[in-house]
Amino acid sequence: MLAIETGTGDNQMTKVENFLLNRDSPTYNAYYNGKMSYKLAGTDWEQYVIAAFPGLKDQNTSENIFKAVIDLYAENLVPVPDELKGFSNILPPLLMRGQAPALVDPAGVVHFPEHYEMMSDGSFTIACIFTRNLSKMTDNVVFAYSDGRTRLFSKPVPDDFSPADRMGYTFVEEVGGNTLFRFALDDKGFGATLAALQDRINHSILDQTVVSEMYARPFWYLLNVELPPKNPYLPPQAQQTDDALTEQKGIGGSGGRIFTTSSNGPFGQLTPPTINDMVAYHDSIVDKVPLTTGIPGHYFKPGEGTPPTGVALKVLSKRFNNRIARIRDDLEDELTRMCDLLGVEKTVEVKTDKPKAEQAEAEGTPQPQEDSTVEMEYQLWNTDDDLLQESLDAHGIALSQMGYPLDYIAEVVTPGVDLDDYQEEGGLPGGTSPIPGQPTDMTAMGQQGLTATPGQVQAYGQNPGQRAKA
Repeated sequence: MLAIETGTGDNQMTKVENFLLNRDSPTYNAYYNGKMSYKLAGTDWEQYVIAAFPGLKDQNTSENIFKAVIDLYAENLVPVPDELKGFSNILPPLLMRGQAPALVDPAGVVHFPEHYEMMSDGSFTIACIFTRNLSKMTDNVVFAYSDGRTRLFSKPVPDDFSPADRMGYTFVEEVGGNTLFRFALDDKGFGATLAALQDRINHSILDQTVVSEMYARPFWYLLNVELPPKNPYLPPQAQQTDDALTEQKGIGGSGGRIFTTSSNGPFGQLTPPTINDMVAYHDSIVDKVPLTTGIPGHYFKPGEGTPPTGVALKVLSKRFNNRIARIRDDLEDELTRMCDLLGVEKTVEVKTDKPKAEQAEAEGTPQPQEDSTVEMEYQLWNTDDDLLQESLDAHGIALSQMGYPLDYIAEVVTPGVDLDDYQEEGGLPGGTSPIPGQPTDMTAMGQQGLTATPGQVQAYGQNPGQRAKA
């Protein structure tokens, strides 16, 4: 458990509280808000960019891949219950930083802060939450503990309404009966990876801007120009100012540039770097986004190229869906605990198998009268427009086309579904078992098509990527 050392009294910040107050963890909010970021190689190029693009750091990027990726993941992680709608406020910082707090006060009101610092050893968590109260004109810092305590410190809002600094907070009160929740991802978030990729994209945008300006301002050269020779016996300050190769600029450098020299040769024009190569390089950077996120590149460039299909789309969607499923697993325990505290209604029926008769007799328990029992669970995620559920549905269709029995498909794709309910309504066709010794039909029932070899069916069934998570 984290050690908590007090100061001179209960109205003083502890050692941990003072550490969290002055901690400055990367939040990546500037990337999410689209601020122009870049990392340049070489001091000369950096000086040129600063001179050519003054105030660039205060501008916004024209291609915010960072926000597009975070928002797409967040859309698939918004809980269904109305009591948890505020959870969407902490999804961007949770995905960027890897962890986020939530607090339920003694009145049963849940708070999802966006500005915070956290520390945890796995069992005990301390969160530092920053807020601003305009009605009372105070900047507040709330330290929340896993044992239910919250300690409030505050100070007046600055006259210019600038962001609050870390000095001058005074103790206000300590309240018990709170519940602190810590949502954490096992991969520590992907803000740093996306930030590095966004830097390269912004760098490429700068390069394209420079190259396009070079096309607008061509390079000319004029050879065989009579330039005054230099006298080696004169001091430097008395030498002629014209160099052997002189650049003649227009007014303000906005026109074309011409280089003159005394060498033999005609007048000509230099070819600037081709813009097509720069665009291809930029597209290659954007194409790296699917490799790290699993989001198809067509999502970022909908008007270009051909959307991925077949195996390529299957691999990308599998990577994206697996990551969404893993994040949901990381969040489900804490969300379930929060639903229990808030009294959220359980609306999903889940059937579980009861012990078999043999096991019941061996254990001395009464023999069950039914094969399964129904339990209620929370519906945390919306599956109406769920990419994960769509992939499972596609997997079930593929199994049905191969001739697998419907009972097996339901067990693999949708565990807990009772096929008898659908059979009574006439919703499912009666399948036919494969004929012994004959190849399995690869097409849906009643359709003409090719048949799969036993090796293909066995390979498909043994592929771990095709098995749904139970």
